[in-house]
Amino acid sequence: MNTASRNLPHHLGLLREKLQHPTDYEKAVYYFLEEFAGDADFVQQGHPPDAPHLLVVVGHVAARALGAAARLEPARVFHLPEFGFYHGSAPVAGCLALFIYFEEADVGAVAFMLGADSKTQVARFRVNGAFVGGNPTKN
Repeated sequence: MNTASRNLPHHLGLLREKLQHPTDYEKAVYYFLEEFAGDADFVQQGHPPDAPHLLVVVGHVAARALGAAARLEPARVFHLPEFGFYHGSAPVAGCLALFIYFEEADVGAVAFMLGADSKTQVARFRVNGAFVGGNPTKN
């Protein structure tokens, strides 16, 4: 658990595969939380990018998932350029949005963590295409 940095290419490959699954893409978010989120070595490898394109799309997904008034607050975004991978988080509408995105595959997911007693909503997206996941899941 939380050891992705020990074999980053392997874990990012599994994460990308899970994210591209036709119906169970929310498993990618949970895999990210299990293997990456608490891995200090992984977090330290990321570089803050200039990624306004990604934040615009995540903001659009938030508005569709949580209502038109939902706005992303300042986000923390990290980029691993050697893998074309972005990850980050931002407060939005009283919850936390956690997002991941692979440039080459042009696929990402955003999870809206609504609190300990509430359910998480997960939506998949593309930066160079349309919102992919339909209505966000209510897991």
